[in-house]
Amino acid sequence: MNIRYNFAGLMILFFLLFFLSAFAQDWTLAKEKNGIKVYTREGKDSPIKEFKAVTIFEANMYVIEKILLNTKTYPEWYDHCKRAEQIGLQGNTVTMHMEYSMPFPFKNRDAVINLSATHINDLITIQITRNAVAIKEVEDIVRMPISEGGWQLRKINEHTTEVIHQFKGDPGGNIPVAIVNLFLVDGPLNTLTQLKGIVYQD
Repeated sequence: MNIRYNFAGLMILFFLLFFLSAFAQDWTLAKEKNGIKVYTREGKDSPIKEFKAVTIFEANMYVIEKILLNTKTYPEWYDHCKRAEQIGLQGNTVTMHMEYSMPFPFKNRDAVINLSATHINDLITIQITRNAVAIKEVEDIVRMPISEGGWQLRKINEHTTEVIHQFKGDPGGNIPVAIVNLFLVDGPLNTLTQLKGIVYQD
């Protein structure tokens, strides 16, 4: 029994170290506004750039985590999210289906993702991974072939939290890469600005 628990602990630690390494790699600062810094870097498996947004919340990290795992709130604060619903829950992993609004003439996009939370001391990590089997593709909506990244919540004190949102996604379909990369920076700026509004009103 102890061997099994020790193995599980090692797997969690390995996962956390692997995930946090994504935050440690070199990024280029693309924009800073309202206390939010957005960095980008070239994608390794896609022509679409990745982003990392960093800011400070004057809120307890558990309050922020609760909202991040509450799928019903996403249309209120996540940029271009038209709808979101929880379609599964297993242990500490929430499975969510999100639809993103796209400007004419492009079709809306959707993604099915797993949100897996890990707690270690004063750090909460929520990993985002694509779920390819939970729900079939929806007619007239393009399923995103890449959706992965995560959230990192680091406790500064009981009422202050550093928040990092890192994500790489490929909308698929016929949207020119240049257009996607053009809007890559404003999206996370809007997301974190609106998330603060939700957090501070609670």
